[in-house]
Amino acid sequence: MTTALRLDALELSVTTTRGAAGRVIYFQDGLNLIRADNSSGKSTALQAIVYALGLEGMLNASRRIPLAHAMTDRIEIDGQDAKVTESYVALQFRNAAGEVATAKRWAVNARVKKDLVTVEAGPAITSSGDYAARDYFVRLAGAAQNDSGFHKYLADFIGLDLPRVTRTDGGEAPLYLETIFPYSYVEQKHGWSSIQARLPNYLGIRDVGKRSAEFVLGLDVFARIQQRQRVASNVSELEKAWQRTSKDLIDGAARYGAVFSQVLPRLAGFESNGLPRPLVSITSGAWTEISEAIADLEAQLVEWEKGTSPTAQATSEEGARELGAAEAGLRQAISISTAVREEESEVAGRVLQLDLRIEALSDDLQRHKDSRTLANLGSAVSTSLLAEHVCPTCHQDIEDGADITTHAMTIEENITFIDRQLETFRATKADLTRVQQAMLVRLESLERQAHDFRGQIRALKETLTSANSSPSVSAIRRRLTTEDRLASLRTGREELDRIGLVLAETASDWSQQKLLLKSLGRTGLSELDEQKITELQDLMRSQLTDYQFNSLRPSEVDVSQETYRPVHEGFDLGFDISASDMIRVIWAYLFGVMDVGVKAGSHIGLLIFDEPKQQETARESYEALLKHASTRLAPGAQVIFATSESAASLVDMLQTDKHLVANLEPGEKLLQTTQIF
Repeated sequence: MTTALRLDALELSVTTTRGAAGRVIYFQDGLNLIRADNSSGKSTALQAIVYALGLEGMLNASRRIPLAHAMTDRIEIDGQDAKVTESYVALQFRNAAGEVATAKRWAVNARVKKDLVTVEAGPAITSSGDYAARDYFVRLAGAAQNDSGFHKYLADFIGLDLPRVTRTDGGEAPLYLETIFPYSYVEQKHGWSSIQARLPNYLGIRDVGKRSAEFVLGLDVFARIQQRQRVASNVSELEKAWQRTSKDLIDGAARYGAVFSQVLPRLAGFESNGLPRPLVSITSGAWTEISEAIADLEAQLVEWEKGTSPTAQATSEEGARELGAAEAGLRQAISISTAVREEESEVAGRVLQLDLRIEALSDDLQRHKDSRTLANLGSAVSTSLLAEHVCPTCHQDIEDGADITTHAMTIEENITFIDRQLETFRATKADLTRVQQAMLVRLESLERQAHDFRGQIRALKETLTSANSSPSVSAIRRRLTTEDRLASLRTGREELDRIGLVLAETASDWSQQKLLLKSLGRTGLSELDEQKITELQDLMRSQLTDYQFNSLRPSEVDVSQETYRPVHEGFDLGFDISASDMIRVIWAYLFGVMDVGVKAGSHIGLLIFDEPKQQETARESYEALLKHASTRLAPGAQVIFATSESAASLVDMLQTDKHLVANLEPGEKLLQTTQIF
């Protein structure tokens, strides 16, 4: 066995205004009993183990210290109330390789916060010495992954290779120790209410109960499910990346006065359709493909480079004609711009109307769904409202002449009808939004043209009033404008080509991941997995017989191959068994999981029960449990019970020396002048 956590000793220490108190408890392999009367502090000892390991997060998401007030607030010293000024717990433990470490964690300290754990590389409780020490943090982000995180250290020390599992938000996280320790610890207040009553669902791990069971039992299906979930997560991330990059492509085109002539393809259709062509840009009032626009501008520059720079005199007659054309072009650009702006405003109004219509339909759809829910639950309100000529959905009076006929659509038909309406309106909105975007790009281009015309008019006027021998200002400006536009379009084409390549790579990766996801198919238990589940089931049934389980025949209790939990006729055990028999099921299940997990899984080989004799469990059943814990454990396994059973009764039931008892005398409290067991 390469995975193991064995406890050697626990130290509790309290410093007060009236002196010190505490206790040290020793443990050994096999069965260990902490015997004390009720309210003596035995639960505090077990909670101190959990606290020292930083695992209180398995109990709930609270940041409260899970220790009794005697460790955190006030304690009675020599019959007098005393304020706790400092307190800590220390736990000495070892792994399968025999390496020993001691973790110390403060509960009350003016300087040291409770999220700090100091680890000494040696048996600091049982053998004082100068051991190398290092501080770690716990219950903070990164505690399970960072090198300075205590749970990262603890998992490595125990030999647990914590896998990454899928979160409910689609991301990944480690299978935290808090999700594994419920198979090793049952606390008294809520832990006996059901199987794994303290499994921490708040950590955001998808199907946390199944994932932790698969890991602890070492099921092959765990790896396959992890692979499938990881691939599915990759597919989802690639789809999000496609949406982001598609938006970047559209926004990038708009920056250079360009739009796509067609809607960008869906991710699934990219490889067959590619990006829409042509990519168009506004030049001289017309739409043309960007590469063609670049070629036209390059041709103009080549023509100009063939001739000499014209003078003002040489271009005076032509300049007069160009001035008239430029002024006409400016008027046309302004006119078209005004028309496009009015059209864009109209489209924007239609989009707003669609938004209102979609919102109303969405509310209407939800009301219909709520009505369906009520009807399915047996509500007669809808029927009575119809009889009163009141709409059962919006609760408005139906006007005269709008009588309800016997052929009115059902709620389901209405839901289907509204769904189709929503689909139509949303598609229409998407089309209008795309048209609006094209109009905005065109407006920007028209404004740029108007600006160019104004500059050209000023240059032409300057040329016409310049000396005859001066260079033509209008010709120079026209050339500079052409060069600027050419440079801009070249840059735009390069940027859009680069984004297009990113889209192509995303589509290729997505296709590969989809094929991989399809090839994985449905995950299921392997033959070896089924053997492990059967072994766990047999171990449970055998123990239930020994524990005198009688709500059902033990042979009728199965272990589900879906949830890996005890079931009867496919349903979790619950109200169909007595409270005392539920306790017996928890005993049998957790011991069975430990037996299977120790041999071929990742169980740490430790089991801690706080007051396992619950619900007035029969003495014979409890005796059978003690016998199982003392004689039938896997080699090297460790079991710790906290019990209020009398010392004489324990001796009578055990009848062996294969156990260690830490016995508090009647009336004795856990925290007193330091004692050792």
